[in-house]
Amino acid sequence: MVESVTRHNVTKIPFYISVPNEEVPLFQEKLKAYPVTIFGEQEIFRANPKLDIKKLYEVPGGIRQQVIKSEFWRLGKSENYLVLDADCVFIRDFDESDFIAKDNIPYSVIHEGRDLLQSTDQFGPKKTRQHFLADREPIKAAIGRIGITYDYGYAPFLWSAKVWKSFDEYYLTPKKINFLDAILHCGSEFTWYGESLVNYQAIPIYPREQLFKHYHYENQLWIDKTLGYTEKHLAKDYLGVVYQSNWEIWKHFGGKRKSLLSMVWRYIKRVIQLIVFKLKIIFNLISK
Repeated sequence: MVESVTRHNVTKIPFYISVPNEEVPLFQEKLKAYPVTIFGEQEIFRANPKLDIKKLYEVPGGIRQQVIKSEFWRLGKSENYLVLDADCVFIRDFDESDFIAKDNIPYSVIHEGRDLLQSTDQFGPKKTRQHFLADREPIKAAIGRIGITYDYGYAPFLWSAKVWKSFDEYYLTPKKINFLDAILHCGSEFTWYGESLVNYQAIPIYPREQLFKHYHYENQLWIDKTLGYTEKHLAKDYLGVVYQSNWEIWKHFGGKRKSLLSMVWRYIKRVIQLIVFKLKIIFNLISK
């Protein structure tokens, strides 16, 4: 991710990475050759006195990550920011015009998630539509909006501090809760952002589709590879690609606490699944 940002960030947009406080020296050493500012996550937590830092370290890391991303605006480093996950990879050059519509107002990622829903209806996982609604309907109801269920993702997320401020002012503060409480109610930070955007209208909405091609499931990647799509093709419509890092756990830095036999067996199963899946795609193409 860092290498791709460095390569394609042609106008040198400031680049920040938040890590656990105790790991700041490690990341500074590993990334010293790159133009990036590294700081401890607790700097974000301390910017909001309503957050209970002790409680933040009692919840799963995935929940804490959502708080880190969504509360970054409080540091005042930027009025708008792009939130990258570690498995986001840029595949072409970018500058401010890719993110800002006009008058320092960012584009808003807003769509209906049809590519994901249709793909998984056909190839699985079969409960994706059910999970999709479960992550969005409770937030839509909490904000008080009725109508179409929108999708405001996926990573990277393009956010405005004004939208987060409106969420704090019109939703969190009147209820005497903080952002962690909201995430514990329903854990989809980008949906809280999107519903606040649509409901409170803190900024004009200039809609865009997803900025990156997001492969949620490995079978989506297999489909594109079988059909011959490459990053060169994707770069015509996307700034980058997200390949889920948990597909190949044996490639993770430091490894995982699994036996060699377990990892080999998982690898063999994936190869078999890939062969069967490609044969299915090819058969479907021939039969049509």
